[in-house]
Amino acid sequence: MPILLLAFGSASAQDSKEALKEWIGDPSHGAFQGMIPLSGKKHGDYHRGYRCPSYEAATFVVSIVEKAHLHEKNPKALRATLLRSLTGQGCKPAAAGQYQPLQLGNVSQIDNGPEAGEEWTALRVQAPDGAEIGLVYDASIYGIDD
Repeated sequence: MPILLLAFGSASAQDSKEALKEWIGDPSHGAFQGMIPLSGKKHGDYHRGYRCPSYEAATFVVSIVEKAHLHEKNPKALRATLLRSLTGQGCKPAAAGQYQPLQLGNVSQIDNGPEAGEEWTALRVQAPDGAEIGLVYDASIYGIDD
């Protein structure tokens, strides 16, 4: 029986690695040559990436936004939920630099109307300073980061 569990865990890890590889390879997510480039610039109340102390904190933030969808449809209210949750988990705007994705987490979308959606994605990444952190990243094709 332990062999079956080990094989199952291995297959699951392989599926996770394959999902990350596919995500990185999709140019609509903003990754370039296996890295996520962030400018660190702010656009109104918006940053494209937020550095969290851990991957678990990043996945928690995204899950809160997903749960808010059950009772809230207004994009401004959903964005406010995102920003409160980021603060509550100790997440800060990500500094400029290249972030290497290591693990793909959950995703929650905020629909701002035609051609204006946000796709908040939790990731485990290696930051430009070499630290392994959580990243809450707007992976939508409409993400602003110039």
